[in-house]
Amino acid sequence: MHVKISAKRMAKFHLILALVWAILTIPTLLWWKNSILWVSLMSIYAIVISHLAAYSAAHAEKAASNALNQSEGAKQKADKIAGDVHQAH
Repeated sequence: MHVKISAKRMAKFHLILALVWAILTIPTLLWWKNSILWVSLMSIYAIVISHLAAYSAAHAEKAASNALNQSEGAKQKADKIAGDVHQAH
């Protein structure tokens, strides 16, 4: 299963989550500062998000590399065709 999510939707999603986490700083500082469960949940969230970010970066790098390879292949093919046409004349 491969889910395609647009960059615009991901940016909106991350902005909303950033706002949620910013709002959660108030109760964290006032009431939950000694809660081991809350600190554990924040840590797990941070670990999961960082792994998803790394996966996303690796996926983007792979896509960019594939696009570059296709571009180089197309350029070589165009150069070969141009050379063949030039030799024919």
